Amino acid sequence: MRNLRVPVAVAALVSLSFTPVFAGQHGNSGNHGPSTPPVHPNKPPNAGPKSAGPNSSGPMNDNGSKSHGPNATTSTPTPTNGPINFASTPLGVKLTKNTMLQSKLTTNLTALGYQGTVFQAAYGFKNLGQFVAATNVSKNLGIPFDKLKLQMTGLAVDATGNVTKANLNPDGTVSMVDPAKVTDAAPTKSLGQSIQTLKPTADGNTTANTASKEAESEIEQTSKGSKKKS
Repeated sequence: MRNLRVPVAVAALVSLSFTPVFAGQHGNSGNHGPSTPPVHPNKPPNAGPKSAGPNSSGPMNDNGSKSHGPNATTSTPTPTNGPINFASTPLGVKLTKNTMLQSKLTTNLTALGYQGTVFQAAYGFKNLGQFVAATNVSKNLGIPFDKLKLQMTGLAVDATGNVTKANLNPDGTVSMVDPAKVTDAAPTKSLGQSIQTLKPTADGNTTANTASKEAESEIEQTSKGSKKKS
């Protein structure tokens, strides 16, 4: 009887030793819930299409400026081989609409000895206020308009409508050439700096500031008068 008990005890012990293993495997096989998909190593969890933010670039005006007043900076058309229609330039269009200002400036320029039209005189200036201020300074200080304009814009327009531009030569001298042939444009100056250059005895900055304020007021007044007539 002892010999029979030993094998039975051994068999029972072996059976108990294997039971946990199978129990564990059976438990794992019963886990059928949803599994979390793996995250791509090169793609952050919140990656997605990006929308344009508030700093996205938007359309600009034709002249590249968002200002719309009389002193709004305008672009000067690049001269071509054909004749320039000075009246169709940004400043030319403004002068065409403001007939009172156009007439006043024409009178002043004629008195100064300017040979071209008011539209040719305006060509090259950044805005209408700068042009009016330069004309008034020329009249009040006795500075030739052509010279003042050349200092401020680097451009000259003769009576026939021929446009030339100041070119800085290698030896430091300046010559007037066809704009298309400019290799090194001569630097331009502000109204105050130009006054100081051409009229050293005058206070350039004070005179320029006064002229600019007067020009702004003059443009506003003549603009209202021109609208009443139309």
